[in-house]
Amino acid sequence: MECYGGSDTSVEEALERDAERARAEAVAISEGHQPQLYTYGERPLREEIVREIELTGDIAAIITRNSWGAMILNTANVAFGDIDYPPQQYSGGHADGQPQGRLAAFFGLLTGSPEHSDQVSPMDRSDQDEAIVDRVRQLVEQSEGLGVRLYRTNNGFRALVTSQTWDPLSPETTRLLEDFGSDPLYVTLCRSQQCFPARLTPKPYRCEMENPPLRSPWPDDAAKQAFRRWEQKYAQATQGCSACVFIGAFRHFDVDPVAESIVRLHDGIACAEGGAIA
Repeated sequence: MECYGGSDTSVEEALERDAERARAEAVAISEGHQPQLYTYGERPLREEIVREIELTGDIAAIITRNSWGAMILNTANVAFGDIDYPPQQYSGGHADGQPQGRLAAFFGLLTGSPEHSDQVSPMDRSDQDEAIVDRVRQLVEQSEGLGVRLYRTNNGFRALVTSQTWDPLSPETTRLLEDFGSDPLYVTLCRSQQCFPARLTPKPYRCEMENPPLRSPWPDDAAKQAFRRWEQKYAQATQGCSACVFIGAFRHFDVDPVAESIVRLHDGIACAEGGAIA
């Protein structure tokens, strides 16, 4: 069995916490109890901090690099909703094709005027797409003041709420994410990690890249350098790919200032390359 401890202060503190947890687990096992396994979203993530974003005097977001090397935007109070297809209904879509069908036309109207037509991005014509988009549209129409940007991902959609900020721990936030149709595991993660994560860069395997040789924290400088070499290869392999593409905006005319800054940051990385969604 493996266990770990983390710290935002020092390696020494992390090691102390690790030792405390190891001792506690050893006692529990000796008394005949099953070890407490790490579950999704239960404990602080073991991710390298790439960048901290400060807005209005507070940390508004942190960019981390996850265990398979992709960068993740973790926002303190700007809400993302992760809306995946049910596994049996996902068929891959037309992530690198041209706008198709009624949805392309729908979003041309959705953004409000001809000058927004260049913001329409590739869409699948499937009934599943239309059902998700219609669900978000109805939620916005039924929620006073709610504004949402919608993005296409490789396996569904991503919603970014622009009209106000949200507390990840509040029941209202949980209800909002559930109303979007977010993956229940994602809703759990937002609450347990007290933030809203959104992947900014492609998954390695979708770009014919292997996962990193080791995950952070690295045991020594040699391991860290091996990861940095992998990181360079990953950057080259993912050129021309995006984590998502912008589809359109619902009630886009009233944007919270903090959310506006997060939109610029998110879109500047996650949608920067265009092309295939990975």
